[in-house]
Amino acid sequence: MIFSPGRLGFLFFGLLLIIYFGFNITSPDLRVSSKTKSQTLKATGLENIEKGALKSLTPSQKAELDQFNKLKTELKLDQEKVEILKKISGFWFNLNQFSLAGGYAKKVAEIEKTEEAWKIAGSSFLYGLDGSAELKLQQFCQQEAVFCFEQAISLNTAEPSYQLYLAMAYVKLPGAEPMKGIKMMLDLETKFPEYLDLQLQLAELGIQTGQFEKAKLRIEKIIIKEPKNSKANCLMLQILESLGQTKDLNKYQLLCK
Repeated sequence: MIFSPGRLGFLFFGLLLIIYFGFNITSPDLRVSSKTKSQTLKATGLENIEKGALKSLTPSQKAELDQFNKLKTELKLDQEKVEILKKISGFWFNLNQFSLAGGYAKKVAEIEKTEEAWKIAGSSFLYGLDGSAELKLQQFCQQEAVFCFEQAISLNTAEPSYQLYLAMAYVKLPGAEPMKGIKMMLDLETKFPEYLDLQLQLAELGIQTGQFEKAKLRIEKIIIKEPKNSKANCLMLQILESLGQTKDLNKYQLLCK
């Protein structure tokens, strides 16, 4: 399961972004909170979510899930259950039930205890922050995503993607601290200035807040290094169209796929 940053909605706090993108902001180091490690805040329970989701399954889907659950019950060792838990996670992911997909991926991570497993679980929950899910489900997915990415970071502090995903969990669902995720991204930029995914995400944020010239500068630097980068060319195309600069559109259109 590969996670691709994007599809974020920021209009309701765009003015704050405009203020902060103009300055060099340093946020506190990303650390794993011992409180977060010891317990995850629950906006709602996984069992309750699953109970509600079961009602919408077709008979064939219910039969498939029952078979997975039967196999899971028959297996005795946690390591033996991992593959079944992955299948259940994939089952719910394919139905766009990301809170449940993440919940079962988290069970895998708790057994495997690897950074990759925690990343996959966190990414599954992160998908639950897109779309029109009810607020309670989004809060649940955010809290769980934060927990999972913090575990991944604790296992590998040198991997920037975990820190980016953690920041995005706050950006996608701003709470009492609406600038928290943005500050984390800008702080991450000081540590990993050449990190491509971060530069693309910051450029996309710039576009969404109307900072087209700043976004253009970021994308130009990326295209110099990676002329055929599809995401960068698509963003450049979007920027030029917004600025009314139509002269060079064709060369970016060819590479935007």
